[in-house]
Amino acid sequence: MDEKEQKIQASKIIIQAMKDCEMKKIDPYITIGAFIDEIIRKLSLQNEDEKIGKFLESVADKVKSGIYRRKD
Repeated sequence: MDEKEQKIQASKIIIQAMKDCEMKKIDPYITIGAFIDEIIRKLSLQNEDEKIGKFLESVADKVKSGIYRRKD
């Protein structure tokens, strides 16, 4: 499976997990917060804190620029 297909499959799994949380009436911010916490924990096993911080700053910049907002 190539990288693009892996990303598609991973996204489907994450979307399903979020739907499962919604069905259990877990607040969306708690769901997302838990997901982000787990991702940062995973990253911390493989990278230095400074590198993780820079990555998260990069993501924050993308959010601020609107890159993740759906263009309908």
